[in-house]
Amino acid sequence: MKKNYFSNKLNKDIRNIIFDLGGVIINVDYHKTENAFKNLGISDFDRIFSQVRQSKIVDKLETGYISPAEFRENLRELCGFNISDTDIDNAWNAMILDFPGDKIALLDKLRLNYRLFLLSNTNQIHIEYCMNNMNFEIIKSKFEKIYLSHEIHMRKPDMETYQFVLKDAQLQAAQTLFIDDTIKNVEDARLAGLNAYHLTNGETVNDLFD
Repeated sequence: MKKNYFSNKLNKDIRNIIFDLGGVIINVDYHKTENAFKNLGISDFDRIFSQVRQSKIVDKLETGYISPAEFRENLRELCGFNISDTDIDNAWNAMILDFPGDKIALLDKLRLNYRLFLLSNTNQIHIEYCMNNMNFEIIKSKFEKIYLSHEIHMRKPDMETYQFVLKDAQLQAAQTLFIDDTIKNVEDARLAGLNAYHLTNGETVNDLFD
């Protein structure tokens, strides 16, 4: 653990913090979605989706260039199974776990001293699930602004995504910390000039701050 890793640097240099959503704010388990689809008969679902290597239909869903209905139909065609919309959505959302109370408390404390933003590669199916099951409005209220890939039509780790957020929120990259649980997103955020930290080995955002 790197407890309080940023305690001194944050007070001195950082004015803004951009958080990822899944795996950083909301707990997720990607294997649960893989297993849920396998239970529906799709034994090679890892070919379609994984955390670091996504198929084109997932990319298009996450950037809002296909609708949930088109995603479901493409998935049925790709898998060769006639799966219901409900079964697809339930399996797709199985990865979403919970929004821990200690993270709510942390965000409330950080808001006193930093501008907070959310930048997530996500999709309409997941966000609708969060709205209906996780009080997503509470999550949204902790941030000055949220950037969801399917709404802004761009996604991490594309350089234009970071540049868009910096320009839209009027942030200086050198004064901004980005936190993500995917190394490629962190590496490219650094190329965009952001301070960036990769959560790994069971770390949580609560481990980083005093």
